[in-house]
Amino acid sequence: MMINNLNIERIIKYVLLGLVVLVATKYIPDKSLPTKEIIMISATSAIAFSILDMVSPSVNVSQKQKTQV
Repeated sequence: MMINNLNIERIIKYVLLGLVVLVATKYIPDKSLPTKEIIMISATSAIAFSILDMVSPSVNVSQKQKTQV
């Protein structure tokens, strides 16, 4: 498996997303969750995002110009 710049950028994106979810689940709730559960929630969200990011097709929006008769 060859690692190029695009793969490194994707890995960094998924890790950052996991860290954002980790911080949110750690500090937002009034009642603190166990650390193991916080890690599982953030890992699950990062994995789900990575799967959606790789599987979903790129969406290109184009508009056809109307021709005048």
